[in-house]
Amino acid sequence: MRIWWFKDSKIGHEKQVRAILDNLACSEDFILEEISTNNPIWLELLLYMLKIRPKIDSIPDIIIGAGSKTNIPMLRHKLHKKTKVISVMKPQFFQRRFDLIVAPRHDFQAIPENVHTYIGSIAKVRISEDLENIGLIVIGGINRHFDFNCEHILLQINFIISLYPEINWIIFNSRRTPQNINIAIKNNKQIKKFIDFNENFEPLDNYISKAKIKFVTPDSVNMIFESLSSSGETFLFEMKKFKDNKITMLIDDIKRNRFVGYLEEQKVEGSSMKKLSLAQPNKLHEPLREVEKVVYKIKQILDN
Repeated sequence: MRIWWFKDSKIGHEKQVRAILDNLACSEDFILEEISTNNPIWLELLLYMLKIRPKIDSIPDIIIGAGSKTNIPMLRHKLHKKTKVISVMKPQFFQRRFDLIVAPRHDFQAIPENVHTYIGSIAKVRISEDLENIGLIVIGGINRHFDFNCEHILLQINFIISLYPEINWIIFNSRRTPQNINIAIKNNKQIKKFIDFNENFEPLDNYISKAKIKFVTPDSVNMIFESLSSSGETFLFEMKKFKDNKITMLIDDIKRNRFVGYLEEQKVEGSSMKKLSLAQPNKLHEPLREVEKVVYKIKQILDN
């Protein structure tokens, strides 16, 4: 089998496709060709509308990609009916022309026939029976969904560490994390290791399959679902949402169904003071296996 992977250089998009291909490789042999999409969307759209198709030397079985920059190039490269074009995430244009769209459930009110939905985002499944005495804290940053209050985040980090003093805490930040939080974390002697995105970046993959407990800020959606697809417990920081939208409603849903535990701020009875408390996740929830369901659907369309 031959697969062409169209890439837009966005880490979050490429990690989801990589998770699908890695899982598919467990049962299928294929030759993979990676293709970068460099043209602006308007140019690719114009070429497609004018039916200007590329010249290719071989016919792929699958064309796959994630992100709006990959959508039209993938359709332009479908020159044979046997080729299945798969969009990971909801396309901006020509949704009916894709053989399969795999996208988050919250992107659709009604689900078309060529769409397979999943919870949250696609992540590699990591199951481990021998978890280490490691706790991960994953910090996002300024975003349009939640109020990233630096003082409140630092307060919660100290609260987490005080709840689990026996845990070896490792903190990951992101490119969005404000510098004052980075400085405060570096000066916190109780934190065993700080993986600063700007200085000594290491892949989260090195730790997520080992950690027995993980705390993630709710703006970091991909990280939440990577954590939920691995062994160990996942908890969310307390952050006020700006308004209801697809992302904040998704976070509310996984909290309500106790896929995750979460920190919450509560008023102290008879006082104007507030306190933090920790709600536990449902112990019966198994790690999510959304990528395996996606791969099963891909195999089905290949057989048709």
